[in-house]
Amino acid sequence: MDKTELISGILGTLFIISIILYSATSSGFTMFLHFFLLISGILISILMINKITKSKNSLKSKIYFSLIFSLLIFSLIVFFWFLGNHSNIDEKGLTTTLIILPSSLLFTLVSFITGLTLSIKRKNRKDFKYDLRLFLWITSVVFIFLLILFFYNSTLTKLAISTNSKDLCHLTISPNIQSNLFNVRFKEYCLLTISVEESKTGAITCGELANIGDKNSCYRWTSQNRRDIKICIDNVVAETEVIKYNVECTSAIRYLEEEIYNTLSNPQHPDIMYALKSTPELGIYYDEVAENKYIPLIKNIVVQGSLEAKRKSLEILFTWASQDGLEEEKIILREQILPLIENQPELQEYVTKINQRLNAVILPSSTTSNVRTN
Repeated sequence: MDKTELISGILGTLFIISIILYSATSSGFTMFLHFFLLISGILISILMINKITKSKNSLKSKIYFSLIFSLLIFSLIVFFWFLGNHSNIDEKGLTTTLIILPSSLLFTLVSFITGLTLSIKRKNRKDFKYDLRLFLWITSVVFIFLLILFFYNSTLTKLAISTNSKDLCHLTISPNIQSNLFNVRFKEYCLLTISVEESKTGAITCGELANIGDKNSCYRWTSQNRRDIKICIDNVVAETEVIKYNVECTSAIRYLEEEIYNTLSNPQHPDIMYALKSTPELGIYYDEVAENKYIPLIKNIVVQGSLEAKRKSLEILFTWASQDGLEEEKIILREQILPLIENQPELQEYVTKINQRLNAVILPSSTTSNVRTN
C-alpha cells in the first residue's frame, strides 16, 4: 500500500464514521460534521484523482473517473443528510437550501474540474498500470443505486396517486422511523390522497386509513368534495365534541357556508341539526356580519323547527346572549329570546331558565364573573 492509499484509507474510514453520525444527529455538531465531510471528501477525491491521472488509462477513463468519483463522494453527503431528520436545525428547509445542497454541489464541481484539468494535462502520463474498469463499474452502480433510493419514495408516491393505485402505496419504503427519505408518512400520505380522490365520486374509504389524523383529514376533504358537512361531523374522531367541531371540521364548515345557510333557512330541513352544530364555527359569537346573517335564522328555527332543533337553537342563542356582560345578556334574553318561547309549552324549562337569569345579580364584593341567582 503506497502513501496515497494509506492516507485515503484513513480519511475514508473517518468519512464513513462521520457520515453515519451525520445522519443520526440534529444539532450544531451535525453542521460541524457537514463541513468535515466536505473537507475530507475533497481531500479523498483529489488524492485519488491525482493518482489515477498519472496512470496508463485513457483520457476518457480518467475524465469519467473524476466525474463519477466526485459525484459519488458528495452525493453520499446529500443522501445521508436526507436519510436523517434534521428538523431541529433545518426550519422550513432553509439549511438544506442555503447550505447543504449549494456547498455539496460546489465541492463536486471543484473536485471534477480539478480532475478534468489534471486528466487533460496528464493525458499522456503512463507512470503505472491501473485497471480502472472494475472500479468504475462498482462506483457507477453505487451512484445509480443511491440515486434510485433517493427518489424512490417520492416517485412511487406520485405514480400511485396519478394511477389511483393503493397497491403502489404499499410498495413505498415506509418504516416508522424519523427519516426524510424513508418514513411511514409516504405511505400514509399516498393512501390519504387516493382515498380523498376516490371519495369524490365513489365509495368513502377513509375508514381504511390507519392514522387517526389522516382519517379526519380524509373525512374533512370528502365533506368539501361532496359538499356534505354530515360526512365530517358524523365521522371525525376526537376526544371531545368541542375539539371535534372546533378543530377537525372547521375548514369544511367554512367551505360549505352556502350550503349551511340554505339549510338553516329551512327549519324543517332533514340536515338542520348538522347546520346548527356548524354555526359557532361561522363566527356568530364574535363577527357582527355573521351574527346578523345567522342569528335571525336560528331564532326562526326556535319558532318553526322540530323540538330537537329548537333545543339546540336555544343553546346557541343563550351562548350568543352571554357574550357582552350580564346586563346586555338580560336585555337579549328578555326582548329577543323569551318572546319566541313563552307560548311554547314544550319549552317551558327554558322560560324558567331565562327568568332565573333575569333575576340574577352581581354580588358587590365579587368580580363580574360571580353572579348570584335569586
